Amino acid sequence: MFQNFQLEMFIMILLLLIIISMTPLIELKYHSDLYDNIDAFNKYCLNNDIKLINELDVKETYMWNMCKYILDFDNLANFFYKKDDSNSSNKEDYAPLNRNVSIITINNINIDNIMKIYNYYLYMSLPFFILLIAFFISQLYFFISINADDDLKICMAGSSNIEIQDCFRYYTYMLFVYILLLIIFFSIILKKLTELYADTDAYEYLMLMKEFDILLKENNTANAAIVDIIKTHSKSKINDISYTTLNNSAVSTEILKIYNKDKLKKYDNNNNYKITLHNIEKMDYYNSDDAKNKIKAKVEDIFRFIYVYIIFLIVPLYILSISLQGNYVYLLCVIIAIIIFSTSVYNVYNTLQN
Repeated sequence: MFQNFQLEMFIMILLLLIIISMTPLIELKYHSDLYDNIDAFNKYCLNNDIKLINELDVKETYMWNMCKYILDFDNLANFFYKKDDSNSSNKEDYAPLNRNVSIITINNINIDNIMKIYNYYLYMSLPFFILLIAFFISQLYFFISINADDDLKICMAGSSNIEIQDCFRYYTYMLFVYILLLIIFFSIILKKLTELYADTDAYEYLMLMKEFDILLKENNTANAAIVDIIKTHSKSKINDISYTTLNNSAVSTEILKIYNKDKLKKYDNNNNYKITLHNIEKMDYYNSDDAKNKIKAKVEDIFRFIYVYIIFLIVPLYILSISLQGNYVYLLCVIIAIIIFSTSVYNVYNTLQN
């Protein structure tokens, strides 16, 4: 089966790592389509009755599910400013999302950024690039180590003999170009992923929901007016914001009336977070098709790069097919094994996450 075991094993590992690197993009598109279909299914089942649709729990909406998927909801509280923050210029309740760094400082504390999909893609792609760069360095070292006086020859194109140094030089150039293109491609995807956060309303929406979640769970008597409105319109598990019906325009209207009486009010909470609900005026917009379509458009834009991944897969697959000398049955078995292994890793990862 194997004509060059070391080369073929390296290419198989490389193929596996490329597929693993693709996984976050595939998952992102899958979840976006899934939540969009759930939205469409709910509307169909409720016969597009706006009144009934508004009664749906938050957890059944595209915005909630998708925003919670791409952002770390459990870590959001770390982004709130404190009420007694010395920086009086802070008009927002929380720090803006910084898409240029992985670790940020808030309230003199270093915390991880909350861009889940960005971090997920970065970590899943690093092994692939580390292996590829390490391989390039080893090939470059081998090329430099070749004895210029060695009379070893390599036959190419049937009859032409080229010195192995020249052949290896061209091979090194091609490998360098291949890796360079991959790095450029990888950087573009990372930039596109940051746009998913910077050019949509996901962060603002989820932070507002986090504020409501804190007020609801702590149930402070000072915030009873707002909490009672939320509880009145909720059907179950009123201690969790995802089980409320905040999408109901009646709820947002009632809360907005209380908010407009004192827009600068800082709501009491156990951790002294600065909570003013300043984005409550955008609540209806956050649940509109416009906000939803912004996220969907960015996901579609990112997913298009999956086709470039397929192009980059052609090179190792072509080399592997040549090395196997037509034993495509074995190649097919290898690909199937890679897919099965990747699927297993994916399922185990999701199980551990849950």
